[in-house]
Parts: sequence; structure tokens; C-alpha cells
Amino acid sequence: IADRYHITKKLGEGGMGQVYLAEHVKMGRRCAIKIMTPGTMSDPEAISRFNREAANASRINHPNVAAIYDFGETSDGLIYLAMEFIEGKSLTGVLEETGTLPLARAATMIHQCAEGLQVAHDLGIVHRDLKPDNIMVSTTRGKDTVKVVDFGIAKAIGGDDGGAQKVTKTGFVVGTPEYMSPEQLSGDPVDGRSDNYSLGLVFYRMLTGASPFPADSQQETMIKRLTDDPLPLAVARPEIRFPAEVQRVLDRALMRNPNDRYKNAGD
Repeated sequence: IADRYHITKKLGEGGMGQVYLAEHVKMGRRCAIKIMTPGTMSDPEAISRFNREAANASRINHPNVAAIYDFGETSDGLIYLAMEFIEGKSLTGVLEETGTLPLARAATMIHQCAEGLQVAHDLGIVHRDLKPDNIMVSTTRGKDTVKVVDFGIAKAIGGDDGGAQKVTKTGFVVGTPEYMSPEQLSGDPVDGRSDNYSLGLVFYRMLTGASPFPADSQQETMIKRLTDDPLPLAVARPEIRFPAEVQRVLDRALMRNPNDRYKNAGD
């Protein structure tokens, strides 16, 4: 790819494209290469938006954010993004194995995510699609290192407002409804506090294995986020005594009104 990346194997694929393990031919450095699905990048505006978002995301320099090495368009029209290859698995994969995580381990991971988010937010960059799929975990000698991936990619593909109403020509909805903030679901402008809300939902999922807005359909859980209060931890997992402080943290992170949440991820 682009005369400098040798593809060694396919790692996976999602709504936005395929991901491959590759090696830089001259540097010998391994990286993960994301190739965007042609349909999502069919118009010049989408391509320039992708380049803008990728350039933005490449400015984030933090141990808890996957580094972006390179991006662009090949001579035959492939749109690619080369980023740090992380030995490990997604938080989704971790939770599929364990169901839930002990509080101390979950809190350590959330702390690292928040540190990475804070640096991005300080640069004016909002993730917009924070979810377990976009949190990579590598574990060495019992110690977890977390890296957040795919900053701004949802915005690059879906347009500038990042709202839930934004559907591309190919029918791709921006963001993942299960982890969207109320303002994102409403199609309102979002800032870092939207990511903080999504991080609260991820934390709750790690502790309980479920959503704080239990429902029979994705549509119902989305509506509940706009109308209901989240289910307390003690109700979701009555067999565990969670410290009151943890419930207070989640209550504040999951406030419907962004003004009532933590002002920034560092808090």
C-alpha cells in the first residue's frame, strides 16, 4: 500500500473498513492499517474531511492514545490510515471473556482512558464514538495498558456535526447508538463532555455487564437515555457492595445535561 506498507495479515473489519497488520518497508516498523470502505469515501468532500480529521488526530501524543503515523490516498484511490499496532485485544474482547471486571481493574482502565481523552479535548478534538471496540487493552505481567483508538473517524465519515441524525449517502450512522450521549442522540453539537458521558456508559458496562438503561430494543434504550435516570449499581448487581463514591461518579458522568457532568475528563 502506498509503496511503503507491506500487508502481512487481516486483523478485522468494521462499519468503516478493514484493518490489516502491516510493516513499513524501509523502517521495518509494524503498524495497523485501516483501509476505508470505498462507499463511505466516494465524494471528494468526504476525503478532505477524512484528511482533516486524521491530521487532527495525529496531533494527539499520549501513552493512552494509539498514535497515528500516516494517512492518505493511494494512486488507485484507496483511503488509508496507518496507526500504532497494539498487541492485545479490544475491551469488547476482554468483556466477552470475563463478563464484568473487578472494580479496581475497571477503574484503572477508565483512569487511563480519561487521561488520553483529556489530552485530545485540550486540543479541541472530540472522539464521538467512544465504546469498548475503540479501547484497546494490552496486559503484561498482570498490568493493563489501555489505548483509545479512532479519534474523529466517525466525524470524518459522517460529517461535521457528529449528531445521531447524520446519515451518510451510504446509510452509515455516525457514532454507535449504544454509547452515545443524549446530545448526540438529539443531533445537537457535542464537545468533550459527550465523550465523558460515553466513558461513563463504558465504566458501567465493565462493572455490571449491562446498560444503565435496560430495554428490549436499541431504540428503547436510546429513548430512555433522553428521559430516564440510569439504573443504580446496587439494583443492577445487588450481590456486590459498590463504594458510594463509585455511584456518585457514575451519577455525575451520566447526567443528561452536559452542564451537570464533569467539566473535563481529568476531573
